[in-house]
Amino acid sequence: MRSRSTAAAALAFVALAAHAGEATRPRPVPPERAAKPIASVPLANPGFESGASGATGAPEGWLAGQHAGAVSYTFTLDAESSRTGQRSLRIDNVGPEPYGTVDQSIDASPLRGKTLRFSAWLRTRDVTGNRFGNGAGLRLQTMRGGYVVEQAQMRGDAVAGTTDWARYEVRLRVADTTEQIDVGVHLFGPGTVWVDDAALDVVDAAVPTRGGAGTAGTAARP
Repeated sequence: MRSRSTAAAALAFVALAAHAGEATRPRPVPPERAAKPIASVPLANPGFESGASGATGAPEGWLAGQHAGAVSYTFTLDAESSRTGQRSLRIDNVGPEPYGTVDQSIDASPLRGKTLRFSAWLRTRDVTGNRFGNGAGLRLQTMRGGYVVEQAQMRGDAVAGTTDWARYEVRLRVADTTEQIDVGVHLFGPGTVWVDDAALDVVDAAVPTRGGAGTAGTAARP
């Protein structure tokens, strides 16, 4: 079963469905144009190099899931298509459910009051999106008591079509009441997305944040 925080994330997905039609073409943020981090926050298996299995069939350190129902999204370590290293994570839509997601959680205690940036490299094939979201994208959210405090995610500006590897990012300030931080990648509807080289960084608070409680987040613009 999914954790309570993941269930809360699922509710947030549905609550924000109305924003999916606000489509804009996401701009990747290449490393040379990304803001310099103040500090890096360790993630488990950020490059999907571990061959060990994690919870719910996801790679080690990550949790995989979908909206509900019969299996509609698969999560595979792919040694044939990686940006760096030996593997990437491939998410395939194989059924009717509206979205699948892979994520991991970290303790928020040392990060309260800081602005975080979650980034990852994505590659897509035949992604079309649906009424819940326009394709593949990133998600960064803060949690308290198993419920979402704030979130920034790519929904209306998610990555669609067939694209080569590109780096995307979302940013969010961590509220003082936050207990847990979740980062992840989602796929809405048909197609395939590959994920590699995820990173979580502390950035300057002056850098604009994206998203918030009850709003659709966006990819950060260069």
